[in-house]
Amino acid sequence: MARVRLFVTCMVDAFRPDVGRAAVAVLEQQGDEVDCPLGQTCCGQFAYNAGYRREAAQLARHFVEIFEQDSSPIVALSGSCAAMVIHHYPALLRETAIEERGAVLEAEGWAERARAVGSRVREFSQWLGGRASAESPTAGVRGRVALHQGCHMRRILKEEQQPKALLEEAGYEVVELPDSDQCCGFGGTYSMTEWRVSTALADAKIAAFRRAEAEGASALVSADLGCLLHLGGRFRRLGAPDPTRHVAEILAADAKEAGG
Repeated sequence: MARVRLFVTCMVDAFRPDVGRAAVAVLEQQGDEVDCPLGQTCCGQFAYNAGYRREAAQLARHFVEIFEQDSSPIVALSGSCAAMVIHHYPALLRETAIEERGAVLEAEGWAERARAVGSRVREFSQWLGGRASAESPTAGVRGRVALHQGCHMRRILKEEQQPKALLEEAGYEVVELPDSDQCCGFGGTYSMTEWRVSTALADAKIAAFRRAEAEGASALVSADLGCLLHLGGRFRRLGAPDPTRHVAEILAADAKEAGG
C-alpha cells in the first residue's frame, strides 16, 4: 500500500467531479491511501498556453508550495496537466523570477523545487500501470471501447501503452481509432480563439469514433478530461448522446461490479 496525493485538476473539480471520485475508488481498491490537498488550484496550463506567463508562474508557485509538503507520489488525473508540471514548471519559474525581480538565486531555488515536485508526478494510468496485475481477463469479455490519447500524453509524456493496457486488463477490447495520433481540437484556449479549426478537428475525431462504434465500441475513453469535455460538448451540440468516459470511470465501474 502507498500513500498518494491526488492532483485532481481544475477541470475535474469544476466540470466532472465524478471522475475524481472514481479515481479515488480505484486507487483505494488498489490499496492506496489517498490524500487530496484542498489547497490545490489550477496548474496554470491555460494561462501558460495563452501567453500569460506571469499569471501561470503564480499558479505554478502555489502548486509547488502545496505539493512539496510531503514526499508522497503525486497522481494526476490529466496527462496534459502532468506534462505541464513535469516539463514546463522548472524553466517557467526560473525565468519569471529573473524577469520580475532579477533574483538569480531565488530563480534557481524555484527551479529545483519545481523539479523535485515534478519528479513525483505520475499520470493516473501510469501510476496504476506500474503495478498492473500479471493476470487479466480475456480481452473483450466486457465489450469494446475506443481510446483517444491526448496530444500531451502522447507527445510530451511519451505515453501510449498504459491506458490501453489497463482497459485490456479490465477485460475490454480497445478498438483503434482511425488517425488516432491526430489532435481532438481542444488545446485549452485554442478551442475558443481558433474555434473553426477546433470544431473541424472535433468533427474528424467524432467521425473516427463513429467508425469504431460500427465495430462495437460503446464508449470513447481518454485519460485527459479536457479532450473529453471538448468532444462531449461537440457530441451534444450535434444532438447526439455523449459517449465520453475517463479511464478512471471505466475502471471504477468495473471494480464496483467485481465487488458486487
